[in-house]
Amino acid sequence: MTARTLSAAALAGAMITLTTALGATAEPAGPDDPSGSAQPAVRTPEDRSAPATAPPAGVGPAAPDSPATPFAPFSVPSTSGLPGQPHDDVIEDVPVDPNDASIPLNLTPYHAIPPALRALQESDRVSVEIIGQSTRGRDLHLVVVTSPMTDAEWVDWQRLSDLRTDDPAAAVAAFEAGEYDDWKAPLFVNSNIHGNEWEGTDATLQVLDELAFSSDAEVIDLLDEHVIAMVVTNNPDGRVAGTRANGNGFDVNRDYLTQSQPESRAVRDQLIRYNPLTMLDEHGYTGRTLIEPTTGPHGENYEYDLYIRQAIRNGLAMEEAVLALGEPSVTEVNIPFRNQTTGWDDWPPIFTPMYAMYHGAVGHTVEVPHNPRDEPDPAIRHEYTRINTAVARATIEANFSWANENRLSLLADQLEIFRRGQAGEASRPIDDELALSLAAGDNAKTFLQDYPRAYVIQAARRGDAAAARLAQFLLDNDVEVHQARRPVQAGGEVYPAGSYIVDLHQAKRGLANTILDVGRDVTTNFPTMYDISAWSQGHLWGAPVATVPAGASLDVRALSPLESVAPTGWVAPGRPAHYGFRADSLAGIQAVNQLVADGIAVRRTADGTFTVPGSARSAVEAAAAAYGIAFDALGAGAVRGAVPVDVTRIGTSAPGDERHALARMGFTTTNVTHLGFNAGEYAFDDFDALYVSTTGFNPRLLDATQQAAFTAWRAAGGTIVGRGSGGVTFNREAGLLPVTATTGPGRANGIVAVVNDPASPVTGDALPSSFVSAPQVFTVGDGVRVDQRYGGEGFFLAGHWLGHEAAAGQPVVVSGVSGGADVTLFGTEPLYRSHPEGLFEQVANALWQ
Repeated sequence: MTARTLSAAALAGAMITLTTALGATAEPAGPDDPSGSAQPAVRTPEDRSAPATAPPAGVGPAAPDSPATPFAPFSVPSTSGLPGQPHDDVIEDVPVDPNDASIPLNLTPYHAIPPALRALQESDRVSVEIIGQSTRGRDLHLVVVTSPMTDAEWVDWQRLSDLRTDDPAAAVAAFEAGEYDDWKAPLFVNSNIHGNEWEGTDATLQVLDELAFSSDAEVIDLLDEHVIAMVVTNNPDGRVAGTRANGNGFDVNRDYLTQSQPESRAVRDQLIRYNPLTMLDEHGYTGRTLIEPTTGPHGENYEYDLYIRQAIRNGLAMEEAVLALGEPSVTEVNIPFRNQTTGWDDWPPIFTPMYAMYHGAVGHTVEVPHNPRDEPDPAIRHEYTRINTAVARATIEANFSWANENRLSLLADQLEIFRRGQAGEASRPIDDELALSLAAGDNAKTFLQDYPRAYVIQAARRGDAAAARLAQFLLDNDVEVHQARRPVQAGGEVYPAGSYIVDLHQAKRGLANTILDVGRDVTTNFPTMYDISAWSQGHLWGAPVATVPAGASLDVRALSPLESVAPTGWVAPGRPAHYGFRADSLAGIQAVNQLVADGIAVRRTADGTFTVPGSARSAVEAAAAAYGIAFDALGAGAVRGAVPVDVTRIGTSAPGDERHALARMGFTTTNVTHLGFNAGEYAFDDFDALYVSTTGFNPRLLDATQQAAFTAWRAAGGTIVGRGSGGVTFNREAGLLPVTATTGPGRANGIVAVVNDPASPVTGDALPSSFVSAPQVFTVGDGVRVDQRYGGEGFFLAGHWLGHEAAAGQPVVVSGVSGGADVTLFGTEPLYRSHPEGLFEQVANALWQ
């Protein structure tokens, strides 16, 4: 393919809306808000008197489109119509930004992208869609390129596309009968997910221009055989600012299983929409070009034997294209599967290509070589970005060419992935001779997975928002979920009507198992890991999840398929003295904070029940509808001894992911430092509590006036929550609790079993598992309560932590009173990357003391 110069149309047009630096706090909630399940409506007492044939609570048709609330659903593209058929959106200009960080690199600034896309729209092969907005309101663009098709052809394309996952066995039969011979296979490219790794966007624009206008026979053949979807920049906020993270301070390439950010959700929806055969994610800068496949350990829920025989050959083809550029500074390519023995694994599904693999893609991260960020000489800097762009373009074009040559083989293996899932077959070892011959070290070893028969998300009680949230998340990720119309037998157990059933005999069972299983301890398998080693919505999101073992029975006759989760909110009838509810889920925490913000008197009893006056029924009904929780009737004595809850304003010294989690809970956050207090930018009386997990706020550096104010604030009942080494340092520097901490290896992380003090107001009803990273244990002095400890032998459930045995039984959450202030210290990671939602309650409880 040869380059064609893109149009340099004049730049003018509508202003884009920018939100605050912490975009999640100001971002309007709506169908793409990350904070909850399908929009619940209030269940009235009449619901309970319905005929016996009516479905039980939680069972019903899809909920209607929800209003904008803090607890709105995730959304996937509509399954009606033709979701795969592209369409053109109006692409408007944005203001020229002379400070765009791309400009000094001689790369395409964000404001030059809209006119370039409009120029592409002149081709009848191209459609440009806006698939979402970034945290700060910039459009995210998807360009779809293929040879023109009639509506009737798109109907047939969609039928065969959907058949792959709807009925993989039928798709295999159709494939063998030749029905897929002329079907256009989807390919996917994502660029610039890290904002300060720019060149993938420029390479994408060059490739798109060639695909749109070239008359080359190779291009025509490619578009006759494929639907090509390319995200121009997955992180425009970071591109403009020159930051790795997005506008929320998140590394989006660590968010693909949590999906807390709009950028990751937008791409997730397109991966579900197309289920591409291959997927590239363009990055930089690693000194020499890097092209996956990876080192071990490999994700245990992949069909890795099918993946690797395609991925290694695709990687070699891309390597050949990069070396063929003849660039003197690009003389070798690192393929980790072949060249490394550890340290670049595909174990966690948090990365875009790894997540894409669960949708049947042969996924690759591509790292271009030269780092231009700190190069002071413009000529050298521009040369670096020119080479990087050429390398990225070479990988994209080589991937397309290789995929075109191997289209039917790729499709056959994708169908086999989905067929194995539907049939409930065990995974298989690598048997490809080329892959086995090239693998370095133990990279050819895989964990063979004998999948469970099913999982049951138990939702027996009214208003079980955590269960509804988890079930909806699975649906949003294209995992099939059923619900029990009546009590259902599974694996010898009987589960109540309303339970959500995830039968692993389905096409995307690998993703379902990744979300719900705890994972495994890989400490002894590989010496180092690239990033986190454990994750689990099933263990960390607060819903009770039971495993139905392989080979067990499952009464599928009692199940109905779900498209979205039905309403779960409920309000007791009549006019009781008080209403009571639990805040043991993200939704419950949000309800508490919203009611307090609305001026409703909220109290917390000794057993952890939250109460509101019966006179606030209208607010209660609104909260039940907004958050899907249940409000029970309580008597006049229910609030005896209850403590008012009025903590909502939090001063934080914390990274973006923790501030985002606090904002999701409904707390108002302001990041603070000792310098800000000394300068009068804010005062201690501006805050109900402090949350500290970094060392940016040193209380010893407060001036005399602010030292006195801090002492007075604590004496008046201020609350302090510390997390990790930053929290321990703050505790020590402020002279709060007599506590010391021992920290484990900095890269150790995982899911742990814990033992909670049932009398603790922080962890009394906390989950029996937690998450740790750079894990800590505490040694406590007099007057310090141990709220949570690690369990005994075998407490480390999943992850990578050398020497964890010594931490068994040690304190990990402690609390006490200092100078009038309630102080809680966490050695765990309850807000980590906004993921472990079931642990959020512990932080909220600590703040509400």
